[in-house]
Amino acid sequence: MFEPGIASLLVAAVVLPHVLPLHRVAPSTAAIVWFLALVIRALVAIGAAIFVFVYLPQTGLFQAVTRWCLHEILPLLTTHLGISGHPLAHAAALLPALALAASLLWMLVGVGRAWLGLRRHLARKAVGRGPRGSTIVEDEDVLVAVTGVGRTRLVVSQAALGVMDEEELEASLAHEVGHVRRRHRPLLFVASVLAALGRLLPGTRSAERELAFNLERDADEYAVRETGDPLALASAICKAAGTPATRTLTALGGRGRVSLRLDYLVCGGRERGSRALEWGMRVVALTLATAAVGLAVTLPAWAAPVSGGSPTSAVDAHAGCH
Repeated sequence: MFEPGIASLLVAAVVLPHVLPLHRVAPSTAAIVWFLALVIRALVAIGAAIFVFVYLPQTGLFQAVTRWCLHEILPLLTTHLGISGHPLAHAAALLPALALAASLLWMLVGVGRAWLGLRRHLARKAVGRGPRGSTIVEDEDVLVAVTGVGRTRLVVSQAALGVMDEEELEASLAHEVGHVRRRHRPLLFVASVLAALGRLLPGTRSAERELAFNLERDADEYAVRETGDPLALASAICKAAGTPATRTLTALGGRGRVSLRLDYLVCGGRERGSRALEWGMRVVALTLATAAVGLAVTLPAWAAPVSGGSPTSAVDAHAGCH
């Protein structure tokens, strides 16, 4: 049975990342915390759907409503129109699961359409090969990016080649290589799936944005380690800031909050927390990981019998109506 104490712990796990000073720790640590927050949100949404499907039919109100057989109350209407009250009751119990499936399907269709559009765009606009094996495309936007799904391809626009100097271009490409080598691409795709499942929970969009932002910061730090030139990267980000990221193309301009990324690069960023804070956030990440594993393992128990009885699903809820 779903206990209030467990519910309180899950609410705390969902809310916790939003109140922690994650901007003061390493971006990789912050990204792990936000990713785990999305995992927990998705599991809570799945668990809620299971809970409604299994336990709603066991409530007195649900059973009373489903026993008010429509074909007995309004026999003439149901005879001519073929309306039954049972499918409506079943749909009410299935609604959360159907909402999750629809949200996930919508996300996957969107990614598929964007991927096909990107393939057509690259096939039509590609004009040659560039530095680091990149594909040069004919585009008026200042674009330096890496494909988010499918085969890994670095993409550089002719406009970027025209406005960036050698150091800026090298820093930009190092940033995109950082996304690839740090495995950000599959992480962002999985995060999109998790966000689609947890879409109805308040704060899910914010958690997804924070994860993407910290992955951009992580790629920034990778590029600075590679080139040793934070100013060149900051200048390149400014020039590419008008080109937004998409699900299939992770652009240098990122997903907003460019000024904060520049603050980290040029001005040393916000004050980095102490080693104790860094380790504290790692403990939080471990705690969230443990909670996620525990929640995933116990999800089947949410469909277990109540007080020794047998679980009643919406499909069986009208058994007493003939």
